[in-house]
Amino acid sequence: NEIGFAIMDDASLWSGGGVEAFVKGSSHVHARPLMISATSLNAAAKKKAAAKKKKAAAKKAAPAQETVRKSELVSQISMELDCTKSDAEAALAAVLGSIQTNVVANKKVSLTGFGSFSMRPRAARKGRNPQTGEEIDIPASNAIGFTAAKAFKDMANE
Repeated sequence: NEIGFAIMDDASLWSGGGVEAFVKGSSHVHARPLMISATSLNAAAKKKAAAKKKKAAAKKAAPAQETVRKSELVSQISMELDCTKSDAEAALAAVLGSIQTNVVANKKVSLTGFGSFSMRPRAARKGRNPQTGEEIDIPASNAIGFTAAKAFKDMANE
């Protein structure tokens, strides 16, 4: 059995009206007064605003993360290896290309002390279009995964 609710019109709502609840297929209707006041609406709004403020404060507490671009990484590599930037860029391209080639070939690439890259299959599944609620089929796919090594995790948590 399905239960439905009907709110009485605005005039009766403010003059002591309420909510009617009924069971589909039944002639019985249960009427119950609905008490809504400006105070309770303001309290709910204040509670929501406080939660939003708390979430924003937690977000501010997290340190901002700086992005290191490829050109900056190439500069760091060239200084570390004492070579030209073009040589450093070629070395970086070779390493990244080798990782991509091996992972796409379904091989696990493990770099001791850093981590490992691998292919992770995703099964086909059902999903919903959030705009229409329509059920859709999501096809099977492969995702690339990275698992940090223990030494790398320990460095991040120092």
